[in-house]
Amino acid sequence: MSTYNIRQYDAFGIKLRDNSQAQLSVSGTAAQTGVFASDGMYDMWADIDVFVKVAPTANDVTTSTGYLIRANNTVPVLVGDGDRIGAIAAGSGTLRYHKVS
Repeated sequence: MSTYNIRQYDAFGIKLRDNSQAQLSVSGTAAQTGVFASDGMYDMWADIDVFVKVAPTANDVTTSTGYLIRANNTVPVLVGDGDRIGAIAAGSGTLRYHKVS
């Protein structure tokens, strides 16, 4: 299927046990999370339009290079082992993410 070890049945459900929600404060200056220790699928949403990047170094994300997640919409994103989530926005807000598989 993929290098992220996502099994076919993961497309039909989510695994919440042992997976917690976290957040990243976003603003006009790029910010990034710490390194993810395991790969998986993450639901991401924010209270403001944000541009995100997933890579080992993600604090270089810009409004031109990032993927747009519109405010109050949830998007599933694959995050690999050793990756970080980077985000930038036009104003202040919060990006939240929750591992679901």
